[in-house]
Amino acid sequence: MPIWRVSKQLWFCAAHQVRLSETRCEDLHGHNYRVLVHAEARALDRTSYVLDFSLLKQAALELLSPYDHRNLNEVPPFTEWNPTAEELARFICTGLGKRFDDGRVRICKVEVFETDNNRAEYEP
Repeated sequence: MPIWRVSKQLWFCAAHQVRLSETRCEDLHGHNYRVLVHAEARALDRTSYVLDFSLLKQAALELLSPYDHRNLNEVPPFTEWNPTAEELARFICTGLGKRFDDGRVRICKVEVFETDNNRAEYEP
C-alpha cells in the first residue's frame, strides 16, 4: 500500500536555558529555530492532498505563537520540561497530532533545528 508524505517548514525565534547542562547551554541564549513537520497518509483526500499545506502552516503557527520571541523556560510546558530541541520536537508533534491525526492523516515526524548543524527529531 502506498504512503504519501508532505512536509512544511516554519521558523520562530526564542531564547532558552537548558537546565542541568554542564555547558554554556545553561546560560540564557537564543535560536532562530527551523521546524520541519512531516505528515503522511495511505490515501489522499478528495482534493488529492495528504493535508493542505495552508492548514498545516496555520495550525503550526497557532501552536508556536505563544513561544515566538519568548524565553521558552517561562512558557508552559517548558516551565516544567527542559526546553531542549528534543522536547520541542515532541511538543510540536504531539500538539499537531491532536489536531490532524484522524485515521487517514498522521503527523509522522517533527524536526527542530537549533542551527544548520544541530537538529533533533521526534517520531511518535
